[in-house]
Amino acid sequence: MESLINSGKIIGINKATPATTAIGDYGTEELYDMYQQFSCQCDETGMYDQFLLVERAEGLNVWFKGDSKPYLDLVMGFSALNLGHQHPRVKKAVEEAIRTIDHIHSFNSESKILLSRILAEKAPGNNDKKVYFPVGGAMAVDTAIKLARAFSGKPRIASFTNAFHGYSYGAMMVTDDPIINKWQYGPYPGEAVRLPYADCYRCQHVICNYQCLQIAEQYLTENNDIAALIIEPIQGHAGFIIPPREFIVGLKKLCQVNNILFIDDEIQVGMGRSGRMFSIEHFDVEPDIMLLSKSLAGGYYPLSAVIARSEIWDSISPAGSGIGSTFANNPLGTYIALQVQKILEEEHYIENAERIGAYFTAELKRLERYKNIDNVTGLGLIQSLEVVEDKKTREPAPAIAKRIQSEGLKQRILLYVAGIEKNRIKFALPLWVDLGDMDWIIWKIRDVIGRVCLLN
Repeated sequence: MESLINSGKIIGINKATPATTAIGDYGTEELYDMYQQFSCQCDETGMYDQFLLVERAEGLNVWFKGDSKPYLDLVMGFSALNLGHQHPRVKKAVEEAIRTIDHIHSFNSESKILLSRILAEKAPGNNDKKVYFPVGGAMAVDTAIKLARAFSGKPRIASFTNAFHGYSYGAMMVTDDPIINKWQYGPYPGEAVRLPYADCYRCQHVICNYQCLQIAEQYLTENNDIAALIIEPIQGHAGFIIPPREFIVGLKKLCQVNNILFIDDEIQVGMGRSGRMFSIEHFDVEPDIMLLSKSLAGGYYPLSAVIARSEIWDSISPAGSGIGSTFANNPLGTYIALQVQKILEEEHYIENAERIGAYFTAELKRLERYKNIDNVTGLGLIQSLEVVEDKKTREPAPAIAKRIQSEGLKQRILLYVAGIEKNRIKFALPLWVDLGDMDWIIWKIRDVIGRVCLLN
C-alpha cells in the first residue's frame, strides 16, 4: 500500500456497480481511491506515511484493516482517551446512556447538574464556580473569550508563543502555531497579544532572571485593554513543555494586580494525565476560568466544560448571551463524563498516573544517551522527548523525528511528532498502565529509537 500512495495511482471505482455504504464491502485499494477523491486532504489523516484503516481498538492496541496483529497506541487520540480504548466501565456507561436518551435541547438533565457540581467543587480555590458544557475544546475557548470580554468590558486577549488552543476563529486568534497559514483566513475577531512562554530549553536569553515574566509584566502593566490571559500550564501541542513554577505564579499575580482574568486551558493536559486532576494544581494557582475537553467524556463524546467564578457567569444576561449551541449540555455526554469521574476516583487512576509517571520519566531520561535524543519533559503519563541534530547547539531535527515515527509504524507503534519545529515525540498513555505495561512500552520505544539513532 505504501507504493500505492507514493505512486499516486488511482484505481477507480466500478461505476457499473451500485454504491454501498456497508462496512466491509470494499477493499483497501478501493477505499484509498475513495479517500483521494472524496475526503478532504487538509486534516491530519495524512500524517503517517502509510494508508491504514482502523477497524477496532482495545486497551493499548489498535487493529487495522487486513492485518490481524495489533499496533501499540502511544498517542491515545491526541490525549482524548485517558482511560484507553474500550474501557469496560466506560463502555457500560455509554450503553446505559444510549438506552436512556440521545439528545434534547433547552432542558436540564440530572447528569449535567451533578457533573457541574463535581467539577465546580474539584476546581482549585474557594470561590463559588458555575459550569457550562459546550462541544469540543475550541468552542470552550471561544466561550471563555466571550465571557472575559463581557465581564471585563475590555477587548484584547493575551496568549503565549507556541500556544495551541484550537482551530475555530476565536481559538485561532490566540493560537501560535506556524503550521497554520493564518493569512488565508483573516481578518480575525481581534488580534491577541503574544507573550513569551517559559520554555527554558529554548530560552534565547543568556541570563535568565525570568525575562519572559518581565516582558509580560511590562506589557500587561502598560496596556489597560487586556481582558484576559489564556495559558496552557503545560503546553500540549508544543510537546508537553513545563515552565518553572515561578512563571505561572508570577503571571497569576500580574493578572490580579492589573485586573486581568486568568484562563487555564486544561483541554489536553487535564483530567488526571499529569498526576493531578488539573495540571494547574502543580503550580498552586487558582484560575478565574478553566477549560476541559478531550478526555472529559472518555473520548466517547466531544464534550467540553467551561468552569468559571459564579460572578463571571452571572455578569452576562441569560437572554441573548450569545453562549450556546445545539449540542451543548448534551445529556449523553454529561452522563458518560459523570461516570468517568466516578471511575477516576474509585480506581485511583490519578494517583497511579503520578506514581507510574515518575517511573516513565526516569526511563525516558535514560534514552538521552542516544546522540539525537534530549530534553525529556512531562508529568504523569504525558511525556515527550526532543530530537536534535546536536545537543550542544540544540538544533531541532524534524527529519530524524519523522524517521523515528516511520520506524515506529514499521514496528507497529503509533507515535506522534509534535512541537513547533516538528521535532518532539509525544506520549500520552492511559491512566491505568502498570509497571509491566510501562516496561513493555519503554522497551518498544527504545527499540525504535535504537534503529534510527546512534548512542553517544
